[in-house]
Amino acid sequence: MAAVDAADARGPDAGSPPVASLLTSAVTIAEFQLRRMLTRSRLAVAAIGILFPAAVVAAVGRTAGFPIERDLAALLIYALVPEAVCVLALLVTMCPVVADELERGTWIHVAVRPNGRRAMILGTFAAAVIWTTSVGTLALIPAVLVSGTEEPVRVFSVMLGLIVLSAAGRGALFALPAVIVPKRAMVASVGLALVVEYLAGLLPAVINQATVSLRLRSLLVEGMGWRRRLPAEVQLLIDTQPPSVQVLAVLLLVTLLLGLAVVIVERRQFPPSEEI
Repeated sequence: MAAVDAADARGPDAGSPPVASLLTSAVTIAEFQLRRMLTRSRLAVAAIGILFPAAVVAAVGRTAGFPIERDLAALLIYALVPEAVCVLALLVTMCPVVADELERGTWIHVAVRPNGRRAMILGTFAAAVIWTTSVGTLALIPAVLVSGTEEPVRVFSVMLGLIVLSAAGRGALFALPAVIVPKRAMVASVGLALVVEYLAGLLPAVINQATVSLRLRSLLVEGMGWRRRLPAEVQLLIDTQPPSVQVLAVLLLVTLLLGLAVVIVERRQFPPSEEI
């Protein structure tokens, strides 16, 4: 059964307020998508993602010695979990959103159902964020424990916040390729992440203000207390605003990107897969 069929079965009455109807449909689709992810293959991939950061940290510890110095452990875990694991988890959950409906022949039901297109985007986004946050958190725990670093609670709490923001920010970013080029969404998302997040995000210019990576780096520096020790040239790669501003910036980016994705999917007509 397709996600939209599940939403139809559990959806509100026709007289329900539009916002309540949209939220109910989005929650139903999120539940459906999460159940679809609980397959052996996806769980096996998730298990690899969970164990990989701890294995890398252990390898570094054998070379550098245990316990790993706090700052080195934080940098390693940041690169491995909020960046690598979260992005990879989003690529296999958020990207195929429209292509899945086209391939399964359910797009026509999504298109004609009230709020169907919006609920599909928002519900899939919620499922992708929940899945990615869960995988990232499960990867974070053994990585911190294996490192044996001092202040493990501080490292864990900082990274946990970055995992949530990374999942939300990158999930909204990957919603755009999903609705613009659904059949090649994963390839387009990889290119978007490389160009926008990892290239533009490292440029000390105005453009990096619109990237999630800048906000994550700034929160990492603030959370670990590195700001006063950074060289002047490295400080160009972070934002000096307080953490609350960084979090609000990510939330604003999520709102804008998801809003744009919804506008695109509302206005576009997706032909059957054989016509693409």
